[in-house]
Amino acid sequence: MLVQTFFDTSVVLGGALLTSVCALLYFQRVRLERPPLGVFNPRDIVVLLFFILALPFLYLILPTVVLTGLLILTFVSALYFALRPFLLARYLWPLLAVLIVANILITENLLGTRQGWQVYWVLTSAIVLIASVGVANLYVQGGMNLRHIAWFALILAFYDGFFNLVVPISQKLADRFEGQPLDPSIGFTIGSYSANIGLGDLLVFSLFTIAAYKGFGKRGAIASFIIIGIFGALMPAASPLVLTVFIRQNIGIAVPAQVFFGPAALVTYWLLSRRSAERTMGQWVSEQDAKGHEPIRVVRRNQPRPVATRSVQPTADVEIVAKSAG
Repeated sequence: MLVQTFFDTSVVLGGALLTSVCALLYFQRVRLERPPLGVFNPRDIVVLLFFILALPFLYLILPTVVLTGLLILTFVSALYFALRPFLLARYLWPLLAVLIVANILITENLLGTRQGWQVYWVLTSAIVLIASVGVANLYVQGGMNLRHIAWFALILAFYDGFFNLVVPISQKLADRFEGQPLDPSIGFTIGSYSANIGLGDLLVFSLFTIAAYKGFGKRGAIASFIIIGIFGALMPAASPLVLTVFIRQNIGIAVPAQVFFGPAALVTYWLLSRRSAERTMGQWVSEQDAKGHEPIRVVRRNQPRPVATRSVQPTADVEIVAKSAG
């Protein structure tokens, strides 16, 4: 049991912190085109919660082929948003096709071997990490604040606790995805030991990290890494040593990480907000522009090319300034 717990802790802690660090680095260096959604408000959070809370039930009743198709659509969209600042479309689409097809082929042909499972988890983990980083940045750069994410995590804590301890939906969902193409989690296996952490948890951790940094600077980022490490990884991974309710006999262990992280996230937001007001995305962008930081920008595909302009001699009555389009 101790060896399994150590392995679980290593995989969960590594996956959680690696994803959060990558999300923060992406946020610092890439400025996505802001979707025309306006300002996030409680109604947006309710809509987001509805889809997140309802999707697990949908996943359980869908046929395998339909479920795989839905996962392909989901991951291709997320990977496209995350990678399009770095690659032209003619390179990006073939890369996405290779990643998805390779994952499916490995799942169908190599999972009977130890090396096959390891290759499967490396490829799946890479896909999930990139998707989590891209989606988290899309939401935070679109206007989601740490206040929203903290309350969101707390609601997920009650949801995870209920559907893990009272109605075992989470365990059934984990069993459904095991050994399937595009398992939405980061994990690894060595010998008889296997562990993974789900995309939902990784997305919450990534959202919290970059929103804390955007809203409160370095102290927000440091605080997020501390609580993710302790309440998002160490405590959930070690909890089966003292809480046998998470142990499913010969099936495995399923721990609702948000039960530990959600309350800590809300308390952390409260402590950060007591010292200073949370910066909005607009304020953060203005500060970065004032410092002369030049991020990688996403340009609209239908943006007109700059047009050469002729200099016009201004008259005494009207001053005409020549500008390039865009």
